[in-house]
Amino acid sequence: MQSEEVLDGIKKINKLVLASTNPNKIKEFVDIFSKNTIDIIPQSKFGINATNEKHITFIENAIEKARHISRLTNLPTIAEDSGLCVDALNNYPGIFSARYALLDKPNSRISNNNLLIRNLNNIDNRKAYYVSVIVFLNNPDDPTPLISEGRLYGEIVDEPSGNNGFGYDPHFYLPKFGKTIASMTMKEKNLISHRSIAVGKLINKIMHA
Repeated sequence: MQSEEVLDGIKKINKLVLASTNPNKIKEFVDIFSKNTIDIIPQSKFGINATNEKHITFIENAIEKARHISRLTNLPTIAEDSGLCVDALNNYPGIFSARYALLDKPNSRISNNNLLIRNLNNIDNRKAYYVSVIVFLNNPDDPTPLISEGRLYGEIVDEPSGNNGFGYDPHFYLPKFGKTIASMTMKEKNLISHRSIAVGKLINKIMHA
């Protein structure tokens, strides 16, 4: 159990370093956390480049990124690993979502989406979900990181729709809303996204740790 001193420090936090260099992801985090009067500082502000993601689970990748950035900045840090899991593809692309078409390096959204649709050719089951795993570290040696997870369920459609969002959003269809995520405004997306769900859970853990 964390000490009262550590908990007091967590509850007084008004700024966090975000272990990410993805401009789209940074925009979403800034928007979501702004509702809780917490400023998000991307790691690029400290001149830190992207961290390699070498693990096979979202949690391990997020923890490593958070520890790395917190150690370099000596500040409270959050890190996320997220991806798209498709039922019929044995939950692929999963942790490889950003580099699906070329698994050894980041690839373009168009190539990733084209490969996804090709791999689902003639498959009826299009169920999928986005997952976001977020880790909070109060300091680089924090022995009890706070971890939260959010999921957004939908299905993959062949024809892309919408010009907003990023990643697989043009093909990720939400039956409840009758449109893809890419057809939503950022405000609409951030009310229901896997990322906003995970952030909400994390903030609740921080405040009630």
